[in-house]
Amino acid sequence: MNRHRFFFVCNAFDDRTRTERGIVTDSPAASRKIFKLSGALRKTGVRATVISMGRGKQNGSRAYFPGKIARVDGVPVIYLPFIHFPVLSELLSLLAFLPVIWRLRRKPGKKTALFYNRLSAYLPALWLSRLLNFNTALDLEDGATTVQGMSLQALKARLLQRVFDACCTGGALLACDALADTTSLRPVQSCYGTADIALPKEEWMTASSTFLFGGTVSADTGGLMLISAIKKIRATAPPWASRMCIEVTGKGDCLELLKELSHDETAPTVTVHGRTTDMQYRQILERARVGLALKPNEGALANTTFPSKVIEFASNDILVLSTDISDVRKVLGDGAVYLERDDADLLIEKFRWIVENGPAARSISLVGMKAAEAVCSEENVGRMLNAFLFPQPPGSIA
Repeated sequence: MNRHRFFFVCNAFDDRTRTERGIVTDSPAASRKIFKLSGALRKTGVRATVISMGRGKQNGSRAYFPGKIARVDGVPVIYLPFIHFPVLSELLSLLAFLPVIWRLRRKPGKKTALFYNRLSAYLPALWLSRLLNFNTALDLEDGATTVQGMSLQALKARLLQRVFDACCTGGALLACDALADTTSLRPVQSCYGTADIALPKEEWMTASSTFLFGGTVSADTGGLMLISAIKKIRATAPPWASRMCIEVTGKGDCLELLKELSHDETAPTVTVHGRTTDMQYRQILERARVGLALKPNEGALANTTFPSKVIEFASNDILVLSTDISDVRKVLGDGAVYLERDDADLLIEKFRWIVENGPAARSISLVGMKAAEAVCSEENVGRMLNAFLFPQPPGSIA
């Protein structure tokens, strides 16, 4: 019997390709999730391949990068060609999917193409996949926040929603349960990524413990609230603050404000790394003890996505301090500390409690670690994806 074949249509990057092509607009968290999900599927016997646009914002240099094939953690990745040239860059990405999909039609076995969010650049690949009788599905990671009104952006969002809902025959993977209301696709299945369960850290709360804030560093992800909390702590100088250091990774409109705070060595100290390599980020995870996921409870993103970093934190024995949004409580239960209001003073109180109650905080971290493993272990996620993307007909034997 032919093995199933899976194609993840996306814009994921490994570090080497990102650097080669001069890409600065990628999402490391999204790339990690895509490669990990594909790897989990491969462990179940599915021949999973990632097809990446391999593009970012063009810089006008006219530098051209041909398509190539690479492997990321054992997963084959087909990178489409990319050029740093206005207009031509977008046209190339739009059309380059077609010869790749056309060649893949010859591969034996049942084929499923999964599309990462509703991007107009995927439309030729989506239509050709349907024409070739591939099973097509949507990986809906971010719900549109501007689908109402008559603006060009809103009209485009509604059109893409209708096209993808009409063309994806295999349903939708969702970043959180609430996204089921934003698509007519059925069936739906929430998927929070995979957890690489690490060994518990021997020394958990040390003399100076790292609190990690990363990803998109902006007002929409709690950046301003964190900045306000740091300033207030420094103004009052409580003794426990000397046991905190805050490290910041990623990019966003709050990064410069945090860099300004990093020039002052008053506790809590702030270190801003910005964009890191995967290896650098793993080193930061190793020394981190508390991970911050601060998308506002009342913000536009509260129920339109899932902060995948909480799974990464929990699986690395890092205590999750998160706003009470999306499906975080559903997944981690009592294995996290929750910020119930978007309030800098409340955030400071959570910081104080964690620092002054190391053993209790560690116990919560271990509960979160077990919860992440139960829901997001590679084995469990692989089986779930296999069953969802390649459903067996009623009465058949897998």
